[in-house]
Amino acid sequence: MSAYTRIVAATQPKGGTSKSTACINFAVAAAEHDLLVALVDTDPQGSVMMWKEARCDEWPRVFAMQPRELPNWLRSEGKHFDLIVIDTPAHDTDTLAAVARIADLSIIVTQPTRLAIAVATRLQRVFINADVPYAILLSQTPPRLTSRLAGWLENYRLLGTLVDTQLAYRVAYQDAIPLGLGVVEYEPHGLAADEVRGATDWILAKLGIAL
Repeated sequence: MSAYTRIVAATQPKGGTSKSTACINFAVAAAEHDLLVALVDTDPQGSVMMWKEARCDEWPRVFAMQPRELPNWLRSEGKHFDLIVIDTPAHDTDTLAAVARIADLSIIVTQPTRLAIAVATRLQRVFINADVPYAILLSQTPPRLTSRLAGWLENYRLLGTLVDTQLAYRVAYQDAIPLGLGVVEYEPHGLAADEVRGATDWILAKLGIAL
């Protein structure tokens, strides 16, 4: 591995939290900064690979593999990239923890719901016990800050570092995916694009990647 390669993994044992959508959009937004970005799909569901089939642009480079194949791939191929974004499978805490140990930063992608916070709490404990650096990203949030959302933000801050931009529930995310695009390409000046760029820049700064 190159000393300059950084790895971020998106994690969440609960399905349906927009984890794959977040990975896709992070990778596309990071590539906007002329970074060499790899997007790795380790989820058997294969959402990232389905997106790739509709994509025309060669960046980010997209790969699919089993989690156990990651270490060898990182040593042989990963060194050629500035940033590697890994989408992990849901419902497999052991695999999530193993991938998280490889990553420089793990992002718990979660919704502002009571069930999601309970799941995120369990994953947080795994990461703390394994001494894994992590941050929490809220997805599918209301488009406007409400008192209810503000309360959820405070709850999540008790669990650790929050990415300072949330990904709201917006149709642009759904519309861009089947076209093989990120929202920064689909609606470059839209609100979803602003959110993704804000979250991506925060993550890159956390990884020590200068823009």
